[in-house]
Amino acid sequence: METPTVKIISDCFVKPKFLSEEAKKPIYLSPWDLVMVNVNYIQKGLLFHRPENQDFSITTFLEELKDSLSATLTHFHPLAARLATVKQENPPSIVVFLNPENSPGARFIHSAVNLTVAEILTPVDVPVIVQSFFDHHKSYRSRRT
Repeated sequence: METPTVKIISDCFVKPKFLSEEAKKPIYLSPWDLVMVNVNYIQKGLLFHRPENQDFSITTFLEELKDSLSATLTHFHPLAARLATVKQENPPSIVVFLNPENSPGARFIHSAVNLTVAEILTPVDVPVIVQSFFDHHKSYRSRRT
């Protein structure tokens, strides 16, 4: 039996529909936030059954998902920001912050795998293939181990 592989069909970034002036400001990380940067990423995704409806359009469905994500990012704008650093000379330090400026937005990946939702959700242990569903499965932390 062949090991299933995830096929990326499309990949793009989604920005918030609207950014208030407040949302355009950097968000500086506290010392506790910095400690948590090295912790493994919390990875969550959505699995969808392929509808049996003959009128179903994957293109329309994906556009509606992107539109919904864009509206959500308006309220949770830090999720569309990027980590950034600034080196300061006096006193010597590095400031780490979430930078909403120059961010492409939140990554939206449409992919497929030749498995059923039941084959993913039924086992007691999470199938190894699930790691490859996520963009950060090869994060800094997991490369070290």
